[in-house]
Amino acid sequence: MIKEFVEKWNKYNKDLEEFFRNTKQEEYSSYEEIVKILFDEVINKGEDEYDTFDTKNICVIDDGYYQGTQIFILHKDTYQPEIKDYVYTNTYYGTCSGCDTLLGISSYDGGLPDEQQIKEYMTLALHLLQKCKYMYEGED
Repeated sequence: MIKEFVEKWNKYNKDLEEFFRNTKQEEYSSYEEIVKILFDEVINKGEDEYDTFDTKNICVIDDGYYQGTQIFILHKDTYQPEIKDYVYTNTYYGTCSGCDTLLGISSYDGGLPDEQQIKEYMTLALHLLQKCKYMYEGED
């Protein structure tokens, strides 16, 4: 877990909650979209342009078929990022609402979420944040 990200969560999680409350679920129907929103609404908030993460070019590794693990890799929005500029997070996904968190939260109409769904989207986003790690954490 990255300490600065937790601090950002404590400061900006209400912005993320408002985003979920006021945005139709069809806008964030994939884990990649949830990661993008997490970074845009929480982690990138309050940073100058060179300290934000590039959410337009998230690299997704997904070797599953109907179920598996997705790994999301982001880098700072800078010219020729170095290894220290990369961060990753991951999630497991399944084939049905019983074994897939996002499918279990979302509704089929894609409309605005209810209060319980907002709470669950926030928990999902928090878990993605808690799994974030830098690719390179420096010398030991």
